[in-house]
Amino acid sequence: MAFKSESALKRAIEMEMEGKQFYLQSAEKVKSKLAKNVFKELAKEEDFHIKTIKTIYGNLKKDKPFKEWVTTIGSSGKLEKVFNGSLVEKAKASEDDLKALRFALDLEDKSTKYYEGLATETKNAFERRFYLTLSYEEKGHYLKIMDSIEYLTDPVGWFYVKQGSMVDGG
Repeated sequence: MAFKSESALKRAIEMEMEGKQFYLQSAEKVKSKLAKNVFKELAKEEDFHIKTIKTIYGNLKKDKPFKEWVTTIGSSGKLEKVFNGSLVEKAKASEDDLKALRFALDLEDKSTKYYEGLATETKNAFERRFYLTLSYEEKGHYLKIMDSIEYLTDPVGWFYVKQGSMVDGG
């Protein structure tokens, strides 16, 4: 295995593990039910990423190159369900909850950029697809965190956008 791929995957595992640890710790500390559930689900998503990255890393260490398309890694749709299931609570978040969510945005943004960078550097199409898939899933996490912040700071505006409400002159 090329040293660059090995070190890139090692770093990816570290990043995912750091993210999981942050999400689990945050889930214990935040007051908002929505933030708590989002953090718990994000930690589960990171588990899927860690497992997949470790599998690919192990294969590459055995000189088994990428031979299949990786098109999904996380548990598709579960984060959305957790988000929807938490909306019955009144929208209130402490400043600490919002701070943790904003920090999570930064983590996801860094992961997205890291994976996009790896995708542009590799010549292997399967490896490129893998990194782009990770990047895509991290962007999805980023958007869910943004939704959480929006809901907790402006629930009326959030519902207006999500429900596709329209104001017409009629």
